[in-house]
Amino acid sequence: MARVRDLLEEAILAGELQPGERLRAEALAQRFGTSRTPIREALLQLEGQGLVQVEPNRGAVVRTFDRDDVHDLYEVRALLEPAAAARAASRITDADLERLDALCADASVEEQIVRNETFHRIIVEAAGSARLEVAMRAASGIPRTFRSIFWHDERQRADSMMCHRRLVSALRARDAALAEAVMRMHILGAIAFLEETWPNR
Repeated sequence: MARVRDLLEEAILAGELQPGERLRAEALAQRFGTSRTPIREALLQLEGQGLVQVEPNRGAVVRTFDRDDVHDLYEVRALLEPAAAARAASRITDADLERLDALCADASVEEQIVRNETFHRIIVEAAGSARLEVAMRAASGIPRTFRSIFWHDERQRADSMMCHRRLVSALRARDAALAEAVMRMHILGAIAFLEETWPNR
């Protein structure tokens, strides 16, 4: 069932399933080569993550995000992810540090959007807390169409990559306080950019 949830989540985040699109269990079962029961269970989990809405008499639909939704998700990340980075500093493996280094290499914008997700996921997993992973999964469910606004801005992209490199240095030094501070700066920077480019109206 986890495989079905992951495939469905990826389809939503990648924009293959569009906001407002109805999610029919039978069609999804055929698409992912499974029965309808795992699909229904996956939809309930994704509802809990905020990616799906179950509406009376309509069934499940892909959730539509607005500015306030995205802002709220980043604010929650600003609370959780610095703590994950601090925990990861004493637990992360050398192999994971090598993976993080590789993800900091230059790449196209489209590649960087996906690499960014992997980068942050490695740190959260290295924190070694199943509960924190669940909470972060719910707070990270931002479709890539929204994330792309950050990575297509040259200044924001440079700031993000600088933070990533500083995070790797802090984690390699096993400096929990520095890793926490850099991650907080990284997420707050994204919030500031969101407020600058997508003002509340």
